[in-house]
Amino acid sequence: MSIVFHNDPFTPFDRHETPLNDSPGFVPGNRRSIAIPDGLFPTAVDAVRLRVGARPLDVAQWVSAVDDDWAPTIAMKRALIAERPHEVIACIEGAEEACEEVAAGVLASIGANPSMELGIDALVDAALQVADDLCILLPDEDGVPRLAAAVLCSPNRWRLAEKIDGTMASIHSPVARYEEDLNSPVNSVMMRLSPERPMWRINWGISNHPALFQPDTPPMTPEMDAADMWFRVEWQTLRRLPITGGILFTIRTYVEKLSDFMERDQPLVQDIAELVNKIHEDVAVYKSIAPYREKLFAYFETR
Repeated sequence: MSIVFHNDPFTPFDRHETPLNDSPGFVPGNRRSIAIPDGLFPTAVDAVRLRVGARPLDVAQWVSAVDDDWAPTIAMKRALIAERPHEVIACIEGAEEACEEVAAGVLASIGANPSMELGIDALVDAALQVADDLCILLPDEDGVPRLAAAVLCSPNRWRLAEKIDGTMASIHSPVARYEEDLNSPVNSVMMRLSPERPMWRINWGISNHPALFQPDTPPMTPEMDAADMWFRVEWQTLRRLPITGGILFTIRTYVEKLSDFMERDQPLVQDIAELVNKIHEDVAVYKSIAPYREKLFAYFETR
């Protein structure tokens, strides 16, 4: 599948940018996303080892805060679901009740009317009213959580069809140092989850492509100016479902062009420079940072 380089986060990675006439303030070639919220950036300590970094989440907050990117993200999701549903929707047999439970919780949390749909259609209905992706894990006969259903419109270089019904270990098998740094802590977090104690964490990277819908890895572009690359952060939540006993895993993806990021406070920019400089080489390769590491560090240091 061909990859098209453009500057619009809401255009799929394999489509040419087609800005809408009613996009306020949008000029072709400029970013359309808002700034990544403060508090969602990694710290230099994350260079030592990958961390789950799970933190308590307000039990009433099922999805990310509403912002100016909700409308274009939902519009993107609606187009993807209409045009390529097999790439963004999946559900195994037996997950229907959990889909309905998640839809009820998500919609109630944003003050929306209950869904009139059933099964996976209820999950799709809820996903089309929030900016977050919604994934459900259910225990198999051995009690091991498996990805049972999802509406995933902002994949970060992975394909839903290849991960559905997988365990956390198999889903994350391409992640550098997952077995060494993350497997045991992730299992511990999931075991401790209760309906009264949801958690949130972040995942981050720097990309040469801004598309939220990015299931494939773009080719390396070592000639690219560092200012034209993009910070990508996922705000992820984990929540135990009280009725089915499954786990809701949500993902809200934010992207910010590095030239915009450089306008932030100098201490934050320097922290990211240190992180990029110190992360393990295998992690840098996995995050597609390795070919740009020296260029990125030098760019951040100009701040």
